[in-house]
Amino acid sequence: MYRVVIVDDEPWALIGIRKLIERNGNRFKIICETTEPSKALEVICEERPDVVFTDIRMPEMTGIELMQKTRAQGIDTDFIVISGFAEFSYVQHALQEGAMDYQLKPLDMDKAEEMLDKLYRKLENKRSTNDLSFYMSLLEEFKDNQSLLNMRLRHKPYKRYQVVTVYFKHAEYDDVVLLELGNRAQQTTLKLGPKKCVFIINSDEDQSELIYRSLTSNEHVVDKAGISLSSDGADQVPVLLKTSDIASNDCFVDLSKRVSQYNKSKKSLVKQFAENIIEGLERVQYKNMKELSSVIMSYFSEHSLGIEDAVFLWNEFVMHTLKDSDNSSQLLDFEFLDYSEMKEKFMNLESLSEYVFEQLSDPEREQLGDANNKFKELLQYTNKNFHEELFLKDLSTKFFINVSYCCELFKKVTGMTFSQYMTDLRMKKASELLQNSNLSIADVCKSVGYSDYFYFNKVFKRNLGCTPAKYRKTSGDLNALNS
Repeated sequence: MYRVVIVDDEPWALIGIRKLIERNGNRFKIICETTEPSKALEVICEERPDVVFTDIRMPEMTGIELMQKTRAQGIDTDFIVISGFAEFSYVQHALQEGAMDYQLKPLDMDKAEEMLDKLYRKLENKRSTNDLSFYMSLLEEFKDNQSLLNMRLRHKPYKRYQVVTVYFKHAEYDDVVLLELGNRAQQTTLKLGPKKCVFIINSDEDQSELIYRSLTSNEHVVDKAGISLSSDGADQVPVLLKTSDIASNDCFVDLSKRVSQYNKSKKSLVKQFAENIIEGLERVQYKNMKELSSVIMSYFSEHSLGIEDAVFLWNEFVMHTLKDSDNSSQLLDFEFLDYSEMKEKFMNLESLSEYVFEQLSDPEREQLGDANNKFKELLQYTNKNFHEELFLKDLSTKFFINVSYCCELFKKVTGMTFSQYMTDLRMKKASELLQNSNLSIADVCKSVGYSDYFYFNKVFKRNLGCTPAKYRKTSGDLNALNS
């Protein structure tokens, strides 16, 4: 929800603009409406709103002067001018000072609605770009995180920091009033995906209880959330960012864990459990995949394990296949994963368990005579629907191919594992869109099947050697040289 200030010396005009904004649901929130430009400037400097609707000619201070004084304070707020003056000189002056749009009184509601849609898209793109850049800066080593955070915090910083990662059920959500914190607390909010938001909380004491209460009381809008531990000092913020994101994905292990606080991985416990599972598979102890899945799910529930433990368990299985010279591991879709990659590869812990059974128990494969033809259909389906959430196990079931044999076919036919093939498709399409379209990077991210801007940025850089923003700039520079 974007915060709005309205200033016009005519009260009836304030009412008209307010009604227009209220018709747009939860996209915008009016934090101040006034007939006094000086009061508007005071609120702008204090609250740093996202957008200001202003008249041009007002006593005491014009709309142009209000824009100039706002810019002089280094405040990057968008301005929409709504005026009764249609002369080109007024329009030109407003646009020169950085106004995003110029609307005439009385408002034409159809044109005004179009303007608000355009404004919302611009604010979304601007925010996602700025927030992702800020988030990545916080994760860099040797950065002065306190100085970075001071740019976002409205008041003098307190000693403790805590991070909350929230995935909302819908793309348009109200992140302004989600968390109800104590009096001595402040927060800065980062939008890192169409439905993902990160809250960095600064306070003088741990806020876990209040955060948990706020999140659970908003289950109608919150899909899942993770809460980090609290820590003294801004230098711990990078760790808190990572651990809150990990905790937000604990529902991978247990769907009932919609809100979870981070707990350190129990690696020694999981390592012994992995050895027991591998031994059981070799002795054909488990009759079917459901039995193995039940054993793993029960163990994770009994010991309160999370996605970080699931990642460690998976990587222990991968290590086993690499050590086993008799296992044709080069044909298996077994590769080391982190928790972000784990979410891309498997729907949940149950599907991971079933996949492990099919791969490591080495049952006799029912390689149907038309498996190769079915695999061609599977590839065509994948090529067409790569922007959707696809899992190899689901695809192998859909096209009646044994999942283990499907892994072999991917390696033989494409030279890649399924995960690598999906990433390759998405990166090629992303590169094409960045070069040949005007879509924002956030929209490119969504178009190729990623819901997390940071993860998309990370995968793109790993595969193409630079960030999406740098790739677009370099491509644009080359196109300009060749034109």
